[in-house]
Amino acid sequence: MYILICRTMDIYSYKGDDMQFNNILVPVDGSPLSEVAIDLAFHSRDAFDSKLTFIYILDITMYNKRFGVVDEDGTRALLKTEGDIILDVAKKKAAEYGVECETLMVEGVPYMVLSEYSAKYDMMIMGVTGKTGLRRGRIGSTAEKTIENSFCPILTLKSGSQRLEKILLPVANEHEEAIDLAIGTAQHTHSSITVFSVESKVIPNAKELAEKVAEKCRKEGITADVKIGSGSPVDSINAMSGLYDLIVMGTEGRKGLKKLFNGSVAEAVMVGASCPVTIIRNKD
Repeated sequence: MYILICRTMDIYSYKGDDMQFNNILVPVDGSPLSEVAIDLAFHSRDAFDSKLTFIYILDITMYNKRFGVVDEDGTRALLKTEGDIILDVAKKKAAEYGVECETLMVEGVPYMVLSEYSAKYDMMIMGVTGKTGLRRGRIGSTAEKTIENSFCPILTLKSGSQRLEKILLPVANEHEEAIDLAIGTAQHTHSSITVFSVESKVIPNAKELAEKVAEKCRKEGITADVKIGSGSPVDSINAMSGLYDLIVMGTEGRKGLKKLFNGSVAEAVMVGASCPVTIIRNKD
C-alpha cells in the first residue's frame, strides 16, 4: 500500500493533463521497504516521465543510539560506508531499468533534511516501516514530521502495489481538491473513477452529489460510475478498498493534518484500506 499526502498549494496548481511530477526524490535507508520504494520510483517514472534522485541521510540522531559513545568521525565514516552501499544498489537497479538517476548523501536530522529538500522536488516516495516504522497502527514519527513540513506531495509506502487502473473517490462535497487530483491522476494513468458518497444527515443528497462529480469526470474524458454507501464512512470505504487500486480523498488543511494523526477518518482509511491511499489537504 502507498499513501500520497500533499499540501494543496503545491499540487493544486497542476490540473488535469497539466499535472507534472518531473522530479522525484526517493529517501533510502537499506530497509526492505526502502527497496520497494526504489522499484515503485522506477514505475512512477514511467507513468510521469520523471527524473529520479535517491537520497541517503547520515542521521546524526543515531550516532550515540546506534554505536554508543564513540568517536564522531568514526561513526560518520561507518554511516557513510553504509550509505555508499545503499546508493550503489539504487544506481545498479537504475542501470537495470535503463534509467539515469542522481544520488545524494546528506548529514542531518532526517525529517529536517527531507523537508528542506522537498521544496526542490515535485514528489517524494518514502517507506514508513523502515528504521522508525509503523507503531500501533500509526504513521512513524519521521514520516509524520516530514509530511507536516513538506513542500511537495509524499507517496508513503506500506507495501509494493504498482497497478493503477481503478480509482475510488470518496466525496463529501463537489468542490474538494481531491476531485481535481483524481481526475489528473486518471488522465495520466488511463484509469477509471468510481465516485463514492455515504448517505447521512451530513450528506443527505449523497447520490445527487456523486452523480455531479462523476459527470465532471466524464467531461474530462474519464470513465466514471457512482456508488452510494450507508453507515460508517470508514467501514464503507475500507470494505470497498479491495476492489480498487487507489483511493483519493481530502482532509482539512494543516489543522486537519494534526487531527489526521490523532484518529481522524483519513487516518483510519490510511491504516485500514487494502489499497493505496492518496490524501490531499484542502485549503485552510
